[in-house]
Amino acid sequence: MGKSKPSLRSNDKEGFIRAFTDEWADLEESYGVTLVFGVKPSDRKGVLRLYVWASEPVDGVLPPPRVEYSCEFPTAAVESFEACLYRCLVRLERIVRDRQHFPMGKA
Repeated sequence: MGKSKPSLRSNDKEGFIRAFTDEWADLEESYGVTLVFGVKPSDRKGVLRLYVWASEPVDGVLPPPRVEYSCEFPTAAVESFEACLYRCLVRLERIVRDRQHFPMGKA
């Protein structure tokens, strides 16, 4: 949790994959959740929709997602697919953290 996010350049594909896998492991360990990741075509041709869910396992069974984040690739933002994967987890971590601190929503 207290770890700083890596500083990566847009063309550092291997660095983004490493950051993605590190963030995944950190999220699951820090918040006691299981992540599920999915990709499917969006309604727009040539565009993918990426989903990542966080659920809290109960007796080894995953209930419906506690939180979810989705995004599309490619977009007008100049980023690689690997950077998009990492960005999904960074955004999901913020949502999970906010839900933990403000379970009833922000005032």
